[in-house]
Amino acid sequence: MSEPTTQSTHESWSKAAPSYSSNVGRTSALSAARLTQLAYNLSRISSDSLVLDNGAGTGAVTFAISSRYPSARIVATDISSSMLENISAQQLFNVRTQVLDARNLSQGLEKDLFSHTFNTFMLQTIVEPLEAVREMYSVLAPGGVVGIALWAKRNGPFEIWEQACQSLDPDYKLPAPFDDPEAWRTTEELEIALKEVGFHDISTEEVTMPFEFESIKAFMEFWFEGKNPAPMKCMSNWKGDMNKARKAVESVVREEYGGGKDVKTWAVLGVGRK
Repeated sequence: MSEPTTQSTHESWSKAAPSYSSNVGRTSALSAARLTQLAYNLSRISSDSLVLDNGAGTGAVTFAISSRYPSARIVATDISSSMLENISAQQLFNVRTQVLDARNLSQGLEKDLFSHTFNTFMLQTIVEPLEAVREMYSVLAPGGVVGIALWAKRNGPFEIWEQACQSLDPDYKLPAPFDDPEAWRTTEELEIALKEVGFHDISTEEVTMPFEFESIKAFMEFWFEGKNPAPMKCMSNWKGDMNKARKAVESVVREEYGGGKDVKTWAVLGVGRK
């Protein structure tokens, strides 16, 4: 297996954890609600369910399931212990957390165990994402359901950054926000991956979600100070004056995105059955 890149390391996501919940976490919660409903449509979540939130981050799927199906048992895993702290702090009786690499679930979890397994916005940040999907397949019980969310090709914050940079340098091109330029970002790519691993009864969709910020300052802190590896990669690609770029971003957010309140993003959702 290839070595993890900086985007998939414990250190990178531990640094991003404080700002992740308050920004990306809100948008993740919206997609988690829709994704869990799609999974429920394939197989009901009940008191008999044992659910894996794989690459749980700060807990969007965990909280969505715990609030809607409080009798379900949930295991939330992530490579970053700092990410999981937000979940542990809630002291939910039906949730336990475990530090675990998404590509090596079988090292810490039994095979053929879970009724449902979810992964939201994590597969694009690791090398060999298909290995992680295979691991989710392996720990699912026969007939179990997988639910996956990906960032789609359009992404509001990245479009803001590109637009701002192009106002300074018309030839500027936004780099692929993930280390793997071939990272899945479409419904077709996700469906192909699920089929390759062996899932059936697959359905996928692309959804639009608000990615709101309460102020320009909040957006600026998210993008420039949040230590999220994907924006950091975009900024490292900028060869111009960073202070000018900051002013350009501030102007775009103010004039075209309602001071941060009109930012949107897009996600690809998919479910399938083992």
